[in-house]
Amino acid sequence: MWWNNDVLAALQALKASVDSLSAKIDKLTIGDKSIMASIDDLNTAVATLATSFTTLDTAIQAEIAALKAALAAGNSAAVEAAATSIGATSAKMAADAAALTASLTP
Repeated sequence: MWWNNDVLAALQALKASVDSLSAKIDKLTIGDKSIMASIDDLNTAVATLATSFTTLDTAIQAEIAALKAALAAGNSAAVEAAATSIGATSAKMAADAAALTASLTP
């Protein structure tokens, strides 16, 4: 037979190296998919937060307009209501940001 023990041993060592590299590539591929899924989750969370902040900012701007009108009219009850609403909306923004931050903690 044309195979000798040295050639056979070299082929077996080569196969072991290929198997090892294949296993490492599999791990990298799994890790890459996990990273990509995490990036997708982060992008979704940031997009949701941005949409929420835009909506809340619109609400704050409306309350500021109401506050200005109430101030001009000397309506202290309306001023108090607008200030309370602005505070609640701002607190919601802070809570949304905190929730996003908490969701990103591994």
